[in-house]
Amino acid sequence: MNGRARLLPPLMAGGVAWLVYALTMAPSLTWAHWGADGGDFITAAVAGRMPHPPGFPVYLTLARAFVLLPLRDPAWRLNLLSAVMAAGAVTLTALTLQRREKSPWIVLAASLTLAFAPLFWSQALITEVYTTAAFFTALANYEVRVASCELRITSRRWVLTGIVCGLGMAVHPTLVLLTPLWVVYLLRDSKESAIWKSRLHSPVYRLPVIVYLAGLGIGLLPYAFLPLLGPWPQPWGDLRTFAGWWDVVRARLYWGYAFGLPLADWPVRLAAWAALLARQFTPVGGALVLLGGWLGWRERQSRWEVVGLVAAGGLLSLFAIGYATPDSLVYLLPLLPLLVPLLGAGLRWLVDRGLPAWATLILPLVLLAWNWQAMDLRRDNQAVLWYNRVLAATPADAVLITTQGDAYTFALWYAQEGLGLRPDVLVIDGNLWWQESYRQFLFTQTDREVAVDAHVSRPEDFAVGWPLCRIVEEGVACP
Repeated sequence: MNGRARLLPPLMAGGVAWLVYALTMAPSLTWAHWGADGGDFITAAVAGRMPHPPGFPVYLTLARAFVLLPLRDPAWRLNLLSAVMAAGAVTLTALTLQRREKSPWIVLAASLTLAFAPLFWSQALITEVYTTAAFFTALANYEVRVASCELRITSRRWVLTGIVCGLGMAVHPTLVLLTPLWVVYLLRDSKESAIWKSRLHSPVYRLPVIVYLAGLGIGLLPYAFLPLLGPWPQPWGDLRTFAGWWDVVRARLYWGYAFGLPLADWPVRLAAWAALLARQFTPVGGALVLLGGWLGWRERQSRWEVVGLVAAGGLLSLFAIGYATPDSLVYLLPLLPLLVPLLGAGLRWLVDRGLPAWATLILPLVLLAWNWQAMDLRRDNQAVLWYNRVLAATPADAVLITTQGDAYTFALWYAQEGLGLRPDVLVIDGNLWWQESYRQFLFTQTDREVAVDAHVSRPEDFAVGWPLCRIVEEGVACP
């Protein structure tokens, strides 16, 4: 196929994925598919402030652009961002696979299998960072393969690859755990690329790893611009000092969750991890991924790529399994685009043994039919009904204290700051009260006289002279 014709399968894959996402996307704010943090991201984008640590600066930049679209409400616009990033990741994955696979049927089938994998599909319909992280992972995977093949522009490509990897880490820092895969390519180029050995004599230019690290530093720069999102303090921190900035970007608030899962719960989490991976491409697709890995191991040139992928996938899996939150396995989503070339190799093995190439499309079609009902969020309005009901039942000028979880607090933030509903109500998250920056933020947002010291003041002190309400399981209670 010529250049333009070769673009057709990747564009078709991305277009079909986008159409499916558009037909099943949540119409507004949703709590489905582990989407509780959506209200915080949307509020941050609308209000021009920082979301929870580590700040997600690249995602936030994209979110602030999408939230300006003159389409429906802010929540729908950021759901759209997730769908666009997911479709983009599918397209990039198809382009990567096309560098080795000549059959457009296999390229289309493998990339659409990614599109309809339930974990990937679920995150494409809600406001979250994971499809954007997958987009940058897919872009980095494409760039790293180009950098390893096009030796005459390797130096530029490795700088670009480093920038893309850095930007991905500025979407979600767990992408640093994928580094072993990129290191494999770096070391291979350092050892084998004639252009580094013969044409460039400087040690700096001779080593792709140094060029890559320079690009990586550029890609991580968005973290340095987080303090510009003032004024400070804000609910999640005060970035006017280096110590405050450092606590946010290293997500000090959440360190207790990392490998905080009790040992007694590891067997259950390991079983959930195995079941989750088996469901993504179907058990048959999972077997084809393993077959593709085995075939790659047999080829000397691909052996270290398989090693790098196993190491990167192992690190990311270990972190996801040990992270002590119910939704931690969603961290595995950026790993899925990296498995598609192995799936393509497995499908090629079947085609070489007589399976018609067009029949490989059965795999994504099975995923599409099997998962449609579980993924479909077109009629999901639970979160919207909840915050409308709660705010309607809250008296004027009331203080509303939430201690039932982030989902409720973030939904109320979105209703107030994203949609302008009930600005007279003061929402206080009782679980964030211990954080000084949050208390200072509340003090600057109201003219009510309350002691600043957390050991002296309480959230209830804001309600002196005004109605006091609390979020309960039934909705809202105002004694």
